[in-house]
Amino acid sequence: MDIRKDLESVAQYISRLLSIGYEFSRFDKDWVHLKNEEDFRFISRIPFATRNKVEAVYAEGRDMALYMSDELLSINSDFSKFPTLTAIIERFKDTWVYGNYDSKVPNIAKKTCEENAVQLWSVEQMCSLFKKQEQLLAAVRITLQMLQDSDLYKMENGLPLMKQEANIHVSGISGSSINIHSSGATATTTTNYNEPTIFNEMIEAIKSKNFDGATESHLIDNVQALAASHQSGCFKEAYKDFINNVSAHITVFTPFLAGISSLL
Repeated sequence: MDIRKDLESVAQYISRLLSIGYEFSRFDKDWVHLKNEEDFRFISRIPFATRNKVEAVYAEGRDMALYMSDELLSINSDFSKFPTLTAIIERFKDTWVYGNYDSKVPNIAKKTCEENAVQLWSVEQMCSLFKKQEQLLAAVRITLQMLQDSDLYKMENGLPLMKQEANIHVSGISGSSINIHSSGATATTTTNYNEPTIFNEMIEAIKSKNFDGATESHLIDNVQALAASHQSGCFKEAYKDFINNVSAHITVFTPFLAGISSLL
């Protein structure tokens, strides 16, 4: 896809946002399937007084998918909504991207089902899908921060340009990527993908270091973005950004570098 001319200097990041938008669009189809084609109708077994706690995972999850797909896929074409790079970045403040939702919804839904001895495969899949979407939100946050650090953003806002030469070198990269725009691709609610445990191990390592809140959130966002890229097929490119973004705290990830490299 051609990126609009005024954003060519940050095309790789705009392209990433568009790709994430397509992922959210695909997830929207999964929400519809899980609600209408699986066992979600048996939610009636849960007492009416608490049923809304389970219904919330569908309502919140699908709203997230619809909003994010619509907004992200409009970046490249809707000049009235996104006239500048600054407008793109500002648009996502106070939205799902920065935590404007109840992240406890999936856990509450699971707990409500357990308390009522009701086991629904569709709800389990919805909770898993919700978590996958949160990983994509982390990837969006990281990408927006990179855009805010770009020369184009600084030029638009009259900020001084401070060009720095990157000295990060990543070697031993191999493997192939998956084109999520393939014409033959179809949405499905079942997949053989199993997220490598190394990503959760990295997050636990971050939490054990007692960083300040901002630093911990920044590092966890980067790990979640890396995890999302592994499933979507752009891991090689995301790995380079990850190493660059966490370089100030690279010692935290040293025990995991060999394992991450093996995924390339």
